[in-house]
Amino acid sequence: MAAWFPDGVHADGTIYPILPGGYAVVGAAALSGAVTHTVSPAVMVLEMTGQISHIMPVIIAVILANIVTQSLQPSLYDSLIRVKKLPYLTELGRSHRKYVHAGQTPPHHCHDR
Repeated sequence: MAAWFPDGVHADGTIYPILPGGYAVVGAAALSGAVTHTVSPAVMVLEMTGQISHIMPVIIAVILANIVTQSLQPSLYDSLIRVKKLPYLTELGRSHRKYVHAGQTPPHHCHDR
């Protein structure tokens, strides 16, 4: 970015300088989100830094990191559970899901006295 915009990003007549710390924050949030398979690191980073200007890059980076890592490997927490051989719920495939409409359920009388 600094090579493409050496003076900064021009928007609305204002020059916004490119700060390396912003990239570090976005990268740290993306790494944390990728390892844990959650979006909560985005919220934590925004709360810790107090910089609302980083909200879009952080959220986009964390979501993209989650999309990539969920297709490649289990989360840190799932890996630890498997290594320690603790009991856990397995993932349900699409064939195990059953959709029931409200009209298919038997009527229950909730207000019988």
